[in-house]
Amino acid sequence: AVSLPLELAVTLLKDSDGKIKIDVPLTGSLEDPKFSISGIIGDALFNVLSKIITSPFKFIAGLANSDADLSVINFTAGADVLSVEQIKKLDDIAKALKDHPALNIEIKGAAFQEQDWPVLRDEALHDQLQRLKAGEINKDNDKKVRSEYVYLSADDYNRLLADVFIEQYPKFAKKSFFGKPILIGNEEGDFYAFAKKKMAETLVPDLKRLKDLATDRAGAIAKHLAQKAGIPNERIFILDTVVDPERTSKDITSQLSLKTN
Repeated sequence: AVSLPLELAVTLLKDSDGKIKIDVPLTGSLEDPKFSISGIIGDALFNVLSKIITSPFKFIAGLANSDADLSVINFTAGADVLSVEQIKKLDDIAKALKDHPALNIEIKGAAFQEQDWPVLRDEALHDQLQRLKAGEINKDNDKKVRSEYVYLSADDYNRLLADVFIEQYPKFAKKSFFGKPILIGNEEGDFYAFAKKKMAETLVPDLKRLKDLATDRAGAIAKHLAQKAGIPNERIFILDTVVDPERTSKDITSQLSLKTN
């Protein structure tokens, strides 16, 4: 008789036989007319249910003797690879899912512009130069080639980077008499490092690329749970991914949630 969403808590409390066992310490005198066993048990049950409903992953972590936050999976900037530490968290979750067949997992992949984009923009710059290379090939070709299938060598990368940078920033760089790109006023400086940094900084954050990264992160989590940890696909749900969700720390995380059948 409480206004709590009990289904998830009951599912987590049940053992493999479908039974719920809770230790309830009792203190007081049975001779005291105000002593109420039902009241003590009711309060204890309410407290247990409230804690599980508020922090179900903390309950799961306790079952696995872990103090890790199992409700989030952490990633490094610009990457979708699971670390050993995060794999351990997923394995602990998988054990709980196997012990509670009525339990399912939801995955919400996320990406963060502040931390992920500085890594992704290097890839974005490479793709931009790759498109220029494809344009050169297709200019004298009847059969057009898509840019993603064009091989961009290191020499091609540097050549195209120099051409684009000098065209966009003629005050910063020029080509020498022999055609070598140099920085104006700093002829001994590393032209290519400066040009790459400057060009990358001017690229506007690509929300599609960020969203794709968030999707890949969710996919990596789901793939491990299904293929490595043995959780059936029908118990794994990937929710809509998100860019820059609200968070309480600077950790790069994807969120997990639990639901019952």
